[in-house]
Amino acid sequence: MNSQPPKSFGALLWDLLRLGVRMMWQSNANPARLVMERQQALAVLGLPSNATEQQIKRRYRMLAKRYHPDLGGDKQQMQRIAAAYRILMKD
Repeated sequence: MNSQPPKSFGALLWDLLRLGVRMMWQSNANPARLVMERQQALAVLGLPSNATEQQIKRRYRMLAKRYHPDLGGDKQQMQRIAAAYRILMKD
């Protein structure tokens, strides 16, 4: 048996709204999420918001030379750089 009392209508409605917003935010179709991902990726690479594709590629190559694990760099940082590059190149 369940020892908890049943939830009120307001609590159920709130749970439904909260879950709906969470699902919408995590959806790939959410334009705000795409903008935020792009801004975060640009910040990882240290680029301005109006960076061109050529600037992105140049900065990626420079950071890859510095942080690649085969060249004595940090593996986690290189993974962040590669993920940011993938996000920016799929646009």
